[in-house]
Amino acid sequence: MASVEVERVRRLIDGLRRDRRTHPYHGRQEYYRLASDVVAACEALIESEPTAVPTLARRAVDLVTKALMYIDGSSGIVHALMAVHARACVTAPPDPKRLAGWLVKLRLDGPGWPDFELRDYADALGDKGRAELARVVEDRAKTAEPDLHGRTPFGIRVLREQLAEMSGDVDHYIAVLGEDLYAAYQYLKIVDALRNVGRAADAERWAQRGLGIGNPIDKGRLRDVYVDLLLERGAADKALGMRWRLFDQHPTQTHYNDLRRTAERTGAWPGPRDNAIGRLRDATTGQPAFADQLIGVLLDEGELDEAWQAAVDHADDLLESRWHQLIELRQPIHPQDVLEPWQRLIQRRLDASTDKHRYGKAITMLRHLRDAYRATGDETGFGAYLDRLRNQHKRKTSFIVNLDRANL
Repeated sequence: MASVEVERVRRLIDGLRRDRRTHPYHGRQEYYRLASDVVAACEALIESEPTAVPTLARRAVDLVTKALMYIDGSSGIVHALMAVHARACVTAPPDPKRLAGWLVKLRLDGPGWPDFELRDYADALGDKGRAELARVVEDRAKTAEPDLHGRTPFGIRVLREQLAEMSGDVDHYIAVLGEDLYAAYQYLKIVDALRNVGRAADAERWAQRGLGIGNPIDKGRLRDVYVDLLLERGAADKALGMRWRLFDQHPTQTHYNDLRRTAERTGAWPGPRDNAIGRLRDATTGQPAFADQLIGVLLDEGELDEAWQAAVDHADDLLESRWHQLIELRQPIHPQDVLEPWQRLIQRRLDASTDKHRYGKAITMLRHLRDAYRATGDETGFGAYLDRLRNQHKRKTSFIVNLDRANL
């Protein structure tokens, strides 16, 4: 017979049922609070009655997983429930075959959440559970339709990879990952596995191979690991050369920072600094969009005057957010310099007909412009500018009302 506390938690979990006809926004905060209460109650129950928790947490996961198909919000709460379930299964392992079957169903037949790692269930599954899980996965693989790219469905690939990882056989794990090397992230898994067992040379070869694929996703992370491997074996020139080539091909702030970080590790910085900044300046000549990259680097380097001059030279090529950043740095010391940029930003905002908040934003900028005029000692200049602005936009009656209300 279940204890009073188990019955209380069961009733809490029953409250997680949700009618699919309910509006996605209706009662969602209350629902998340209830789900959080269930997480806390299950966690507490692990300490007092652990054998009851795997079944209770599993039911809660199933109910919340289904509810999230019809409610607006985050899937974070179901991940928290999965964490409790995994912890409970370690404390009081359920039947390993039933656990394996449920995990496969959750991954392959669910809506795409919750995500989980089989290694969190390694002890609870044991040899028997892992064998059952592998058998079910392979049975499902035989009848599964390929995805849109002609590959084995994602869920099956994930379970195969995680089973191979749990085996502890690095070469088997690499072989499974090698069946579908679709992105740099897969190579990164292989590299990490090899590094963890001290096979640095093999890891370096796999990293270099991964950097040669066309898919750019996660290549930056793989490149960082490759540089680490090169530096660890003393190939500093090769690591720095790779950073230089990439920066020269794509002179961006990110690649500049990568170059600097690697050069600092090899003791070569600040030698390449001026050449790198010069390369960025050259890039802005042919492609003004690189001006923002140049300014970002100059700000990071503390070259505030150079950053401001670059902005003045490329005034129309910068986002409003970059101008706000630059003006905030410039106005306290050189208020005269920011008058024209503020006026240009105000005009740009008033002309932004698709922005329903444009008048409020323009008023905010006008206050900053007034402060700049005051700092220069030219308050009458602001009044004259305000009169011109009022006359220029007199047909924008809503703006004029906002302007009067602001009492500038």
